Amino acid sequence: MMFSRYLQPSFGRMNIKHSVVSSLVCASLLAVIPVYATEKDMLDVSAAPSPRLVSIDWTHTETLLALGVTPVAVAQIPDYNSWVKSPEVPQTVADVGLRTQPNLERIHELKPNKILLSPMFSTLETQLSKIAPVTTIGLYRSGDVDWSALERVTRQLAEVSEKELQAEALIEQANAEMNRLSTKLPDNAPPMLMVQFMDTNHVRVFGNNSLYKASVNKIGLESAWKRQTNAWGYSLVGVDQLIGVDGQIVIISPMPAGTEESLKQNQFWQYIVKESGYPALQVPAVWSFGSIPSATRFARFIVSELNQGVVQ
Repeated sequence: MMFSRYLQPSFGRMNIKHSVVSSLVCASLLAVIPVYATEKDMLDVSAAPSPRLVSIDWTHTETLLALGVTPVAVAQIPDYNSWVKSPEVPQTVADVGLRTQPNLERIHELKPNKILLSPMFSTLETQLSKIAPVTTIGLYRSGDVDWSALERVTRQLAEVSEKELQAEALIEQANAEMNRLSTKLPDNAPPMLMVQFMDTNHVRVFGNNSLYKASVNKIGLESAWKRQTNAWGYSLVGVDQLIGVDGQIVIISPMPAGTEESLKQNQFWQYIVKESGYPALQVPAVWSFGSIPSATRFARFIVSELNQGVVQ
């Protein structure tokens, strides 16, 4: 002890007195020295675990990932990677099978705090609610899909996942990116006639209520398709219905096997493209029923193609 040199006795008979004094000094010091929690103790008290979420709908999945939330499970991950592509699903996330028929036993094993559904999969709610509370968040309703709807869904998912601040940052970044892209458009860009091939003779044409229209409108472009669309924002028509529509054809990948090669040899298709007055554009896969992440990716691809493939 630092005090011992001041308490050394001069005679042997003082040893007992020295011990008593030393004990009293130590006790006094212990009484006034505060006891601090260890780092582990403090982390245990302050750390709040993230909600364990299961995401069935890919619109929810891409938005959660963009918010920095990693769900414990997602449906149809290989197909998500083909159709949605970005943000990527981490390898640690479990795949619970089909969106329309998820593996209930696997979901139960994962012990989620909450399961997210869209109205499209509402028939699953009764079964899934026996495992964990179910929250249904919808986006695609007739006449309701525009940029503000994408922001609304982002905020709803942020509330469920406790990522409100991240949602505002994501929305702010997306708006800034869309504003930037709008300045990169070539002069007098035509309306966009946005299609996705079902086979060589039939396409989905996207217009009102579609993510693609919301995306191009946000950067200052128009959709060429003015006819009625379904709740998902498209019309299923024969390719002949594209004749006479004023706009530049945009083919959205992926295409059915063999379709791309077939179209190169299809004189009728070549005629349709020629009659449009513009070369047909083709963009990579973007989830047609997505939210802000898909909308910004689509706008980026459109601007790049309109600038002859130059990445902006």
